[in-house]
Amino acid sequence: MRQLIASMILICSLPVATPAHAIGELIGGDLNFKGTVVSHGCSIVPSSKNIAVDFGQISTRTLYAEGKSQPKAFVIELQDCSTDVFNSITVTFSGTENANMSDRLAITPVAPNSASGIGIGFEESNGTAILLNTPTTAVAISDATMQLNFRAFVEGEPEALSNKTLTTGAFQATANYTLNYQ
Repeated sequence: MRQLIASMILICSLPVATPAHAIGELIGGDLNFKGTVVSHGCSIVPSSKNIAVDFGQISTRTLYAEGKSQPKAFVIELQDCSTDVFNSITVTFSGTENANMSDRLAITPVAPNSASGIGIGFEESNGTAILLNTPTTAVAISDATMQLNFRAFVEGEPEALSNKTLTTGAFQATANYTLNYQ
């Protein structure tokens, strides 16, 4: 009898086999969404996202005589313009300012013969000066496409012009522009 009771205790203490249940779901991760709803008056034409202005060769004689080069025109082209939300647009040019000239873009000399004593200025198509980090004159937004016309010029630093210390050579510079809608 003791053997029977011991066998029963042993059998009862063994884990009871239960049928396996498959779980039909597995908790996964999270999905996070973000974005910004905006309303722009226009879109920038892809070719206007990186505009190259080539001044070519600029004579030091011209800079000494006139103080600056002939302006080179450039255009910021816009498309898909609509007056549904905004009526006008301005452009703000920014970049590293020349330490020796206010509102003139600093150049980066390009070796082997590096230019110095100059800065780059901007003006509207009518010749109105454009100050760095200051919006241009507002232009009314028209339907469909628009062209914003500007000009850039190379100007001698006052001290380099008066001391005749312009250095010839290659240069480059980078400016950014921001469209501001009203």
